[in-house]
Amino acid sequence: MHNLKKKILSLAIPAALNNLLDTIQLLVDTLMIGRISSEAVAAVGLSGQLIILIYAFLSLFYTGTGALVSRLYGAKDIESANKTIFSTAVVSFFISIPFFILLNRYSSFYFSFMGTSETVSQLGEMYIYFLSFSIPFIFVGSVLFSGLSAFGDTKTPLYIAIFTNSLNTFLNYCLIFGHCGLPKLEVEGAAISTTISYVIEVFIYIYLFLKGKDNFKIVPSFSFDLLKRTLKVGLPASVEKIFSFSSFLIFVKIVALFGTVTLAGYQIGLRIEGLAFMPGFGFATAAMVLMGQFLGAKRVDYAEKSVLETIKIGSIFMGSVGIALVLFSEEISSLFSNDMKTVEEASLYLKIVGISQAPLAFDFILNGALRGAGATKITLIINNISFWFFRIIPAYIVAIFTKEIFYVYLIMVFETFIKGFLLWIFFKKGVWKEIEV
Repeated sequence: MHNLKKKILSLAIPAALNNLLDTIQLLVDTLMIGRISSEAVAAVGLSGQLIILIYAFLSLFYTGTGALVSRLYGAKDIESANKTIFSTAVVSFFISIPFFILLNRYSSFYFSFMGTSETVSQLGEMYIYFLSFSIPFIFVGSVLFSGLSAFGDTKTPLYIAIFTNSLNTFLNYCLIFGHCGLPKLEVEGAAISTTISYVIEVFIYIYLFLKGKDNFKIVPSFSFDLLKRTLKVGLPASVEKIFSFSSFLIFVKIVALFGTVTLAGYQIGLRIEGLAFMPGFGFATAAMVLMGQFLGAKRVDYAEKSVLETIKIGSIFMGSVGIALVLFSEEISSLFSNDMKTVEEASLYLKIVGISQAPLAFDFILNGALRGAGATKITLIINNISFWFFRIIPAYIVAIFTKEIFYVYLIMVFETFIKGFLLWIFFKKGVWKEIEV
């Protein structure tokens, strides 16, 4: 068991730190943009929600690659694992083109749907226009990142993230505020900085893939069979994410009913809460990789033990961060805006969601483990039923009749507990042990 804990931590900590760096980067972006205006914060925040929706489509490739490659790696079929990565990366690039066009040309429809003010819409459309050029790189990069992680290497992505996030911070400082002899571009500058960082990050992954780092190397052989197996797992995961993130946008729209200041506070709160998410994402990655590798090696007992141990450790990590969110909500929120009403709204959000961080660990880790086992159809059903029936519908009713954002946030926390309970019931039934990938 000691070796299992060590393995979990060796995978989870670098993965968590990698995601933490991304979250810190978002916080830095918000911190800098918060010095412009509340409208700028709302615009970039809403733009981020749209990008997250695009990320839902990435699950088609990201989840399928992680599940299949980890199994093949566990079965010591390294050549097929690399063929899977190559085949999926090629297809992901071509699939990314329509998404680039949609974001580049038609983002105005999104902001119109969200019902934002004219200023927020204009800033958001400009931000999305420049960020859209990174979409093909994000698609390909997600496959290479997932493949390398499935090999059990979560440290290299961490080192890459340290470099690219540092670069992004420097470029933000220069382009948002006009330092280092560069023009002051504000929101436009933030988008350009992020795009440049994404592009460079993916070129580093491609270099490692071409160079042949350890077992992670290019095998330029397209396999329709391996691609089909990848998409078999990835398609339900992608549909789940699309519905989940679409539903999440509807939840954001409900929050937007309370005005720009509440929306801006909510966006800041989300960015800060992302710090608590990071251990969860890291342990979810560990759960997915170990589940796939142990099942590939025909060690079902160790697959189950790894999940239970990951839940135990992950809950402690996220619960601890949740306590910090409750205790220091105002102090942290005040770092990201000069407007006291916005700070109050962000602080309210953090105080409420802080109590849900430990059960949220169950959600993250069990979702990761079940996807690693190929049980993506089940996570599709559970996550979306829970989100709609226990969050979206009750939140809308409460928003209309009480006009109090406090109760909307309470419903959100309540749904987190329900979802974790439903995922736990399915996991304990053990149906995932019989799924073929």
